[in-house]
Amino acid sequence: MDTKDLFDTLAAEEQPPTTVDVRRAVASGRAARRRRRTALAGGALAVCLAGTFTWYGLEGQVGNDRTATVVRETPDGAVLPASGVGPLSHAYYDWCGEKWHPGQGASFADRDCVQWHVVTRTGETYRMPEAASVYLDQTEANYMNTAAPLEITPDGRRIAYYSAEEERFAVRDLASGRIWLTPRTFPEEEMVKSASLIKLSPEGRYLTLNGRLRAVVDMETGKVTDVPQGWQPMSVARGGTRVIVTDDMSRYGLLEGGRVRPFTTPEESSLSHLAPDGRTVAYMDGHVSSADGTRQTRLDDTIVTVDATTGKVLRRVKFRDAPEGFRPWRIGSWHGSAEVLVTAVVTDRPQWERKPTQPARIGETAYAIDVTTGKVRKVGTYTFRGWSGAVAIPGM
Repeated sequence: MDTKDLFDTLAAEEQPPTTVDVRRAVASGRAARRRRRTALAGGALAVCLAGTFTWYGLEGQVGNDRTATVVRETPDGAVLPASGVGPLSHAYYDWCGEKWHPGQGASFADRDCVQWHVVTRTGETYRMPEAASVYLDQTEANYMNTAAPLEITPDGRRIAYYSAEEERFAVRDLASGRIWLTPRTFPEEEMVKSASLIKLSPEGRYLTLNGRLRAVVDMETGKVTDVPQGWQPMSVARGGTRVIVTDDMSRYGLLEGGRVRPFTTPEESSLSHLAPDGRTVAYMDGHVSSADGTRQTRLDDTIVTVDATTGKVLRRVKFRDAPEGFRPWRIGSWHGSAEVLVTAVVTDRPQWERKPTQPARIGETAYAIDVTTGKVRKVGTYTFRGWSGAVAIPGM
C-alpha cells in the first residue's frame, strides 16, 4: 500500500485530507520511501484520525513472541532511568490526547505529555524528554514534517533519536546508559526544513542519515561515510559495510566499498532491511484490482526475495494463512534468517459509530512473513487512543 492508498483507506472513516495534503504526503513518501512510512509518526495522519486520549491498549511482543494484551490507565510516566532499562516493546507519543491542528503546535511547548514514551517488554512506561518528538515550530507550510525521527533496534536494546539540546542525533544503549552523538550538529531549523530520517543497523552501531546530509555514521568511532550523490540511504547491514540506497527514480542499489550497484524492483515497492546473511532483501508484490470498475488498488499478496549483490530474484511466494483483510503497508527488519517483519495500519471504527468524544485507536500491527513458505504470523499490535501521534516499533 502506498501513501495515497493509506490516506484513501482512512479518509473514508474520518476527515479527508485536501488534494494538496495527499500530494505532499506522496511526494514525501517518494523522497524517503520510509518517511516514517509510518505517516503515523510523521503526523500526516493527524488530519484523518479522531479521538480523545483516555487510555492506551497494547497487544505486544512479550518474551519469545508471546502475544499479551496490556491495558492500563495512561500515566505521565517516570523519566527514563540513566541505565538498567530492559528491551523495548515500542515507543509512542500522543499530542497529549488533545486535538492538534496543522501549524498550531506552540501550545504544547514544555508539556511532558507531548514527549516520546518508551514501553519495555515487561510493561514499564518512561518519558524520554531528551528525544525530540514533534517540531512545535511548524507552520502551515511545513506541517507535514511534524515528527522528529526515532528508531529502535530489532532487539529493543538501543534507540536512536534527535536531541534538540545537543542538536545532534544520538544512539543510546538502554542497559548501560551509554550515549553516542553524531560528530556534526543538525540545527532544529534544518531538521524541520529537510525532514531528516534515520535508520539503525541491527546491532545499533551504524546510523544512516537521510536529509540534506546523506551518510552512514559509525556511532562508536565517529567515522562518517558519505553516500554517493543522487542516492539516499535506506538501511544498513550489521557491521556497516553494506547499505541499501535508493534514488529519485525509485531505483534501489547496494552501496559497498564506495560504489553503488543498482538493481531493479517494481516502482514504489519498499525493500526490507538486509537479512542476517548481509545480501538478501525482500519486498511485497501483488496484483491490481478494481472494486467498482474505475479505481484500481494494489493488493500485495506475495513476498519476493532478491540477492542485493546481483539484483537477481531468488524466490516469489504467495502469502499463506494471512488474516482476512490483510493489507501490509511497510516492511522492515528480519526475524531470524527466514522471516521478515511487515506492519499493517490499525483502523478503528468509523467516526459515525463512535460517540463524538470517544477516541480512535491509532497504531500498527506487526506480522512476520516466512519468505520460504509465505506463512503469515502475527507478532503484536501496538496502539494507543488519541487524535493523532506516533508509534515506533523495533526494527521498523
